Amino acid sequence: MLNLDLIDNLYAGLPKEKQQELIGLLFKKSKQTMSYFRRTKDISLSKLETMADFFHMPLDYFRAGRSFKSNNVPAYNNYVGDASLGTNLLIENDALRREINSLKERLDDKERTIKVQETLIKMLESHFGKLEQKPEQ
Repeated sequence: MLNLDLIDNLYAGLPKEKQQELIGLLFKKSKQTMSYFRRTKDISLSKLETMADFFHMPLDYFRAGRSFKSNNVPAYNNYVGDASLGTNLLIENDALRREINSLKERLDDKERTIKVQETLIKMLESHFGKLEQKPEQ
């Protein structure tokens, strides 16, 4: 059985654009909402995995009455059950993902610059190589 209060709190604590992103991931193009989890008793594992991946939490965190210990901390300014998920971690995670993407773009730019420089060096070598091969008069 799922901890529906945890799911509701996690969802309610998301900004609107993140809520829409999660709905899109869970329900694709259907008109379902998060109330699906309260109405449905047989929730597919794929939906649960999608939620766990989205919130970067283990699947067991979503079980009602789980027996392992964790902390009670705020997530997006809402207290969520016993989940160890804080706003700062989510913000830091997003910032690190953006930084990785930025670094990848910089790396691609540097690789293009290296290729241009290599082409220029080859052109100069071929030009000056030809000049050196001409006998002096």
